[in-house]
Amino acid sequence: MKNLQLLTILTTIILLNASLKSESEITERIRSIIKSGNAHELAVHFDRKLELVIDTEKIDFHNIENGHAELILKGFFKKHPPKAFTYIYQGSADRMRYSTATYNTSTDAFEVYILMRKSKNNYVINTLHFRKE
Repeated sequence: MKNLQLLTILTTIILLNASLKSESEITERIRSIIKSGNAHELAVHFDRKLELVIDTEKIDFHNIENGHAELILKGFFKKHPPKAFTYIYQGSADRMRYSTATYNTSTDAFEVYILMRKSKNNYVINTLHFRKE
């Protein structure tokens, strides 16, 4: 009986650790992609539809197709090439991950908000905001 309880506890710890690792991996992957300014790679992590706000471009879509969002971000990254991307805060709730960050170009800084939700076994971005500081 004790062996069964120990096995159950160890399995739970291993599964929890694997879940936390995959959550931190996706957050790090998103950071790396935004820092490189690669809209195509970022779009791989988009939900089918998402909310996209870029205040300097007067973009405020609450239900945009992921392909359209990719094209808008491609133009944004071209106009505002990244110099740095740093997370300020990260958190999670039931099947959600959220982050605030700073996106720096050579001349401007943007506050970034990212909301990801778990869809099947992966996290997908369903909200992305860039607001000039």
